[in-house]
Amino acid sequence: MQGWLSLTLDRRQARRLSRLAFALLAGGTAHTLVCWLVLQWGFFRGDKDVFYPLFALIWCGHAAFLLFVRLGGNRRLRDPAMTEPLMLWSTLALLASTVFLEQGRLCVMGFFFAILQQGVFRIRQIQVIRMGTVAVGGYALVLAGLHATHTGLFDARLEWSQWLLFAVVTGAMVVLAGEIGAIRLRLGERNEQLTELLERIRNLAVRDELTGLYGRRHAMELLAKTCGQARRGAFTLGVAFVDLDHFKRINDRHGHLFGDRVLVRFAELTRRYLSERDVAARLGGEEFLLIMPVNDLSEARATVAGLMDALRAQRFMAAPALEVTASAGLTVVGADEGPDAVLVRADRLLYEAKAAGRDRIVAAPP
Repeated sequence: MQGWLSLTLDRRQARRLSRLAFALLAGGTAHTLVCWLVLQWGFFRGDKDVFYPLFALIWCGHAAFLLFVRLGGNRRLRDPAMTEPLMLWSTLALLASTVFLEQGRLCVMGFFFAILQQGVFRIRQIQVIRMGTVAVGGYALVLAGLHATHTGLFDARLEWSQWLLFAVVTGAMVVLAGEIGAIRLRLGERNEQLTELLERIRNLAVRDELTGLYGRRHAMELLAKTCGQARRGAFTLGVAFVDLDHFKRINDRHGHLFGDRVLVRFAELTRRYLSERDVAARLGGEEFLLIMPVNDLSEARATVAGLMDALRAQRFMAAPALEVTASAGLTVVGADEGPDAVLVRADRLLYEAKAAGRDRIVAAPP
């Protein structure tokens, strides 16, 4: 089950969980250890009676994050990695502990820079600014509250000087994060352009530029693959050579640009009349290959006949009286046949169709 209460982890979800666990365990352990040392040195206000309940609550929050992701609740969020909520929780945990520190507040708040570093590459600049504002503003509120309630134990000049240092460094990191974000955005755009370029190159390698159908090389690879599946009994495989009749005459009378439009129109018809699992390829010139998983030869013949009827019915504005026809040689793959034997037979049947007067299908089993 995917989504809320999902107990199975796909690879991406497992990676999110491991990243979250590392961040919480490493950061939480370092934070807890520093505060525990402050407790041992006698600078933790409220002593053990406050320290243990406070950090028990903090670790319960860490565990709740891990459990939420483990159960798949994060899948419904806009950011399944929960980067900003995790940063916010970790920052609030730091601020909560500084309330009870008599010494070492800046040392504990220094962990915020590690928190910020974790999110720089995953969140937008406005989110980084929000987190910096929460940390600097929260630190200032803690100091203001301590100044008002513990005047005798509060060294205002030292504490506010440390706060100013923290605010300046945080501001510098926010600016740096903005630069990193801009670089990340440019890299993302270039990656998208590269992906589009690679897809275009791939299409040029496997598809005919004019018609958009598969080219000869890729068609032969697909035929070899589907012949193997047919030999294993997955389906009966119909194979047809289709050749547009008198295409040279069409080019001579109406021009090569018009001839290209005829080829493109036929390619459009193959996409319309063939099923999604069928394959149409342009082998060169006006010759096409059709690969059709079917139940039997008669089903393949009906498909090719429908395609040829549709071609015959096409009309072109530049030549209203022109009727384009095609001839086809059709067969099915035998029990022990490879692609070469099938192509030889289909080619022979196509020759017979042309010799018999064109505009027809000649079909034969193995």
